[in-house]
Amino acid sequence: MKSNCKNIVLISFVLIFFSACAATEEKLDFTKPKMQIPKPTKIVEKKKGSLYTRKGPSLFADKKDLQIGDIIQVRIDESLTSDTNNKRELTRTDETNLGGGLLTPMAGNVLGGTVDKYANKFNRVAGVNFNTQSNSTNEGEVKSSLDESFSTTVSVIIEETYQNGNYFIKGNKQLLIDGQRQELIITGVIRPYDITPENSVLSSQVANLKILYKKDGAEKDALQTPWGTKLLRKIWPF
Repeated sequence: MKSNCKNIVLISFVLIFFSACAATEEKLDFTKPKMQIPKPTKIVEKKKGSLYTRKGPSLFADKKDLQIGDIIQVRIDESLTSDTNNKRELTRTDETNLGGGLLTPMAGNVLGGTVDKYANKFNRVAGVNFNTQSNSTNEGEVKSSLDESFSTTVSVIIEETYQNGNYFIKGNKQLLIDGQRQELIITGVIRPYDITPENSVLSSQVANLKILYKKDGAEKDALQTPWGTKLLRKIWPF
C-alpha cells in the first residue's frame, strides 16, 4: 500500500513538472472594448461686446476640440543612455593585546625581594596573555553601459478631458506573429495645442508618460533566466 502511494506521488510530481515545462500557445483577446462616453456639450456663454475673451481659444494657436472616444496618433521616439562606473574599497585592521599577572610584587618591605621572586614565578605559570589580530578588506567595482532606443507610432483613445482642456489618453497595440506576441501599452496627458494638423502628437509632449512594451514567446524564453538559476542566485551566500 505504501509503495503504491509513493508511486502515485512520484507520477503526479513528474506530470506537474513536465506540464510546467510545456510550451503554451500565445493568444489574443478580441473582445469588444468598453464604450467611450462623450463629454457633455458646453453651454455657450454670451460675449459682452468683445471679440476676445480669456476663456476662449487662443488667436495664435490651433486648438483641437476633441471628444471622449476620439482617436489620435502618438509618435514614440524615446532613447535611454546610461554610463555608470562605481568603485569601492574598504580596509579594516584590528589588533588587541591583553597581558598581565595575577599577583603584584610587594615593594618597600624587608621581604620584598623574596615576594617579588615568587610572584614573578607564579605569574609565569598562571599569568594571563591574550593577543588577537584581524584584517578585513572589501573591494568592489561595478560598470554598466546602456544605450537603447525605441521608435514606433500607436493610435490612442481620449478617455477623459480635464477642466483645463487637457486630455488623458490610453492606447493598446498587440501583435501575434508566428507565435511571438508583442504588446504595447501607453498612457499620458496631452495638451490640445500640441496636436498637429495631421492629428498626431510627439511622445516628448506627453505628460506623465507611461510606456509598457513586452514580448512573449520563444524569443522571451530564450532570453529569460531559468527559475533554477534565479533560485540559486538568491540563496547563494558568496
